[in-house]
Amino acid sequence: MALKNNIKEFAAFLGDQESILDHSYPRIAEKIELLWRHNEVYLYLDQMMVVEKGRERNGFPLAVMKEFQTLREIHARLYGEVAVNDMGSKPVWRG
Repeated sequence: MALKNNIKEFAAFLGDQESILDHSYPRIAEKIELLWRHNEVYLYLDQMMVVEKGRERNGFPLAVMKEFQTLREIHARLYGEVAVNDMGSKPVWRG
């Protein structure tokens, strides 16, 4: 399974380029695929893009961050956007 193969809008964004998530971070790509079409994908993508206070992590390259953001935008356009409350629990629908 690959994000580029399964999400046509993401494939259109990438064009001839390979997805860095698919190639270099297959476990993360697989998790995104499992959460795709579910509200939980927003929380997961947000967690990938933000380093939590007190947690040591190098972060991702800018190109990977762009893929995360693009996937988030595609999902919001296709399935509706949600905002996660400050506690990181149940999503709050924006409407």
